[in-house]
Amino acid sequence: MIRYDLLCEYDHKFEAWFRDSAAYDEQVKAGEVLCPFCSNDNIRKAVMAPAIASHKESVASTGRELAIEAAEKAADDMREGTDPQDAAHAFMEVVNKLQKHVEETCDYVGEDFAQEARAIHYGEAEERNIYGEASPEETRELRDEGIEVLTLPKPLDKKQAN
Repeated sequence: MIRYDLLCEYDHKFEAWFRDSAAYDEQVKAGEVLCPFCSNDNIRKAVMAPAIASHKESVASTGRELAIEAAEKAADDMREGTDPQDAAHAFMEVVNKLQKHVEETCDYVGEDFAQEARAIHYGEAEERNIYGEASPEETRELRDEGIEVLTLPKPLDKKQAN
């Protein structure tokens, strides 16, 4: 996997992960890469410095950065008079993209998430990125143990969304 910092034609900066550089080229050419802030498909690579992170850190860091960036953008938009519904829509697009990224790059472990996260953290299971379900209490306990956990909202059923 390769991560690129990207810019849309309005200079909104975001990052995206691709299988390789050819996959990036194909997806941009096909208009499949959209700015999470304005949905613009005129995308280019931003200048970036190389960064080395462990596999374990990559999904949590990406998620945290995307969530912070999206929340800051939504707050800025609302301060500038953007309709709150539009700001919320843009924020949820980022959340949906992050959920898709997690589903494509992590192993689903279902309700065994807390147990599997501990096993990985303590070296009892293969190190890999996982996702699944955990209660708020389980999530707090994992964080108290120093296990980095990123909580994402569950996507709404399309029928429930309106």
